[in-house]
Amino acid sequence: MASGSKHDYELIADKLRSQIAAGAYGPRKRLPTQRELAQEHGVSRDTVIRALSVLRAEGLIETHQGSGALVKEGLDLVSEKAPMVLLKPYVAEAFEATEVTLDVFSMTTESLVRTVAEQKDRIVAKEIRPPRSITARLLLPDTRANLAIPVSVEDPSDPRPRARLRRILVGHATTLRDTLHLLRDLDLVPEVSVQVRTVSQSPQMKLYVLNRRLALHGLYTPEKRPVTLDDGEVIEIIDSLGLGATMYPYRASAGSPPDQVGFVGMVQKWFENTWNTPTLSKEADF
Repeated sequence: MASGSKHDYELIADKLRSQIAAGAYGPRKRLPTQRELAQEHGVSRDTVIRALSVLRAEGLIETHQGSGALVKEGLDLVSEKAPMVLLKPYVAEAFEATEVTLDVFSMTTESLVRTVAEQKDRIVAKEIRPPRSITARLLLPDTRANLAIPVSVEDPSDPRPRARLRRILVGHATTLRDTLHLLRDLDLVPEVSVQVRTVSQSPQMKLYVLNRRLALHGLYTPEKRPVTLDDGEVIEIIDSLGLGATMYPYRASAGSPPDQVGFVGMVQKWFENTWNTPTLSKEADF
């Protein structure tokens, strides 16, 4: 790296931020000294000081003369930017835990289905130790409701876009259920639970809460596009596209309690309340 450049201190801050998020440096743990960081990255101490200033401004660390930089106590999350295509490593990481929990709010769960199938293959091939339990809860749109998306551009009352969505989401949810149940049927995972509830709204965001410690959040983009309906007719609809969405991961810091505040805690509470409130969600009929 070119010593003293802005790019250098941002890269150092990014690496330290990720290490804090992963638990390499827990609450009240001391980061490497400025000299050690400078030697590790081949930069000047001024560059390291700038990197630490970024983390201090974000509220992740505190610095005291003579004591170095310490990770702040009581942190509830660290965020990092990642494109949606990086969903796979986060789910792979989640499946390496003893107890796996997947709380998902999505339009169709298409991305999750593919990724979970890969984790099933890893378990069957004995590439990773099988978890003791897997619990998946899916919140999906109720296609019997008057959803705002998907909708026909020419005739908003046309029920066929919703019928098409139902076929897609039922297919993906069924595949996910069958994939996880197979692990139980093969006596690889003793406890498997897959539940689906529906909400009377079109998701404007997708949300994954993995093992109650990591939240992946992204926005759907409403766009016009042509689709082929079940009867073969091609029409233009307004649809929510998520495959190209940017996902933002938020990880609860090591040592934080399960009911932590901050983004991870807030979205977990949102999911729990939505899941458990009959006026907000109901058991899926598939």
